[in-house]
Parts: sequence; structure tokens; C-alpha cells
Amino acid sequence: MANSEKIGTKQEVKGVVKENFITKIVHWYNQYEKIIFGVVIALFVIIGGSMALNRFYFQPRNQKGAAAVLAPIQYYGQAIQSNDTAKFNLALEGDEENDGFLAIISDYKMTKVANTAKYFAGLCYLNMGQKEEALDFFLKFKKKEDVYWYVCQMLIGDLYDEQGDDNKAIKYYEKAAKGDNNFSTPIVLFKLGQMYEKADRWDKAYATYARIQNEYYNEYQSSGIDKYLEKAKLKANIQ
Repeated sequence: MANSEKIGTKQEVKGVVKENFITKIVHWYNQYEKIIFGVVIALFVIIGGSMALNRFYFQPRNQKGAAAVLAPIQYYGQAIQSNDTAKFNLALEGDEENDGFLAIISDYKMTKVANTAKYFAGLCYLNMGQKEEALDFFLKFKKKEDVYWYVCQMLIGDLYDEQGDDNKAIKYYEKAAKGDNNFSTPIVLFKLGQMYEKADRWDKAYATYARIQNEYYNEYQSSGIDKYLEKAKLKANIQ
């Protein structure tokens, strides 16, 4: 009988504790009800406003910018074919009828087309030998699922390599190596392997060359990387 009373007492205590906990929650909710509703409404406003801003502002501007960027891209293509500095300037500055990359970057801020224009502006400056300006625009170029992003990281790595900044060169080559492009990825992997060799990181160099062998075998065969792979294997003491 005593045991029954003790068990019952414990159940009552648990019930009281549970009731007190729920009561506290209800009391807290009642006390901060207005604030909670305010936060929820603010979140809905932010989400709804972002969706509306994207649909009615950024999408139309991106479409307009996509049409505007065709002319400077055409000038850029002509400049590449002829190696004509004047054409690179036209691509950057535009002409009487068309905006150049610099105007598109300024006029279509926060759009994908402005982001792409930063990459092409960097290419123009790079081809004109203005490497500091090129690096500046390449570093401003955001990923945003852009197909040019991985190549851009490789170009940044190249510029830092020229400056003698090995650590930054490796950092950006590593970013570029995360891409999967049959043309550019084997190239950046080889450059990365060379940088690892320079840093005496032979295990990393071996793994990088091995990736070319395993994932890009045709490029591996045609480029003669097998000798670099064997050298890295010996230096890293890999059995």
C-alpha cells in the first residue's frame, strides 16, 4: 500500500512538472504573441518581396542586358581573331550605338549578365596586357552557375603564378580543378601538379597527375604526363 502511494505521488509530481512546463510555454507565447506575429509577417514580406523583385525587376533587366551584351561579345570575338587592341577597347567601352562591357556592368548591377560582363572585361584587359585590371575583374566575377567560372579561376591562378604568389596560385588552381571540362580541366590539373612540385608536395602532385590519367585518359596519352606521374610517384615514395 505504501508503495502504491509512493508511485502515485511520483506520477502526480510528474504531472505537475509537465503542467508547469506547458503553462510556462503558454504564458511565454501570450507575453510575446505580438512580437512572434510581427516576425512571421516580416519573414513573409521579405520572401514575397524578394520573389517579386526577382520577377518584376531582375528578370526583365537581365533579359534586356542579355540583348545589350551581344554587341560587345561580337567585338570581343573580332578582337581575338585579329588581335586588334581597338576592338578590345570597343568591347569594353562600346560605341555610339552599343554599350560595352563596362557600361553593362554599371547599368545592370546584380544581374547575371553584369556578372558575365565582368568576366569578358577581364579577358579584354588580359589580352591588352593590362593584367592588374584583368585580375580585378576576374576576382569580382561570381560563380552563379556560370559556365565560365572554372576557367576564370584558372586565369586568376595564372596571374598569381606570374606574380610569384604560389599559395594564391594553388588556391585558385584548386578551385578551377573542381570543374569537369574535357578541355580546361586537364590543363589546370597539370598546372596544379606543377605548382605542387614547386612546393615539394609530391603526394599532391602524384594525385593530381593520376586524376588526369584516370579521368582524362586521351589528354593524358597525348600530353606526355606519364613521365610527370612517374617522377611524382618516386618523389612521394608511393609503392
